[in-house]
Amino acid sequence: MIRTIFLNLVVVAFTLLTTTCGTEVDDCHDSIYLKNKSSSTIYYVSTLKDGFLNYDPTNPTYAADYKVDTGETRKIRIGITLSCWEQVMKSAEGYIYVYVYDAVKLETEGWTNVKDKPLKKYSLNANQLKEMKWTVTYP
Repeated sequence: MIRTIFLNLVVVAFTLLTTTCGTEVDDCHDSIYLKNKSSSTIYYVSTLKDGFLNYDPTNPTYAADYKVDTGETRKIRIGITLSCWEQVMKSAEGYIYVYVYDAVKLETEGWTNVKDKPLKKYSLNANQLKEMKWTVTYP
């Protein structure tokens, strides 16, 4: 029994490590970037499900990953490491949603009070991201 479980885990791990985008997607991108061209520091939240805002980007554990200073470009994260955004979006709803928040407002008023009031919400599919060269520029 333990041997069977171990072999199954090895097969799953091997499959995950060797899987790429496959033939359905011509070109794979492992990163999407957010560029802050505004005069204010911002936070962002990204998700593959519209409105699924399940974490506070100001949480000290990961705030450094979601806070973007003026003029800075940050790699967009969704909580997991990806090898192909195109494939992930194709298997989800087809979009990534990026919500942008004013850092001062978020830090003073709190996530619960601000999460439904983003400065900007982006709903982007793979074709739109390709046209943007995989960089979302705010504003």
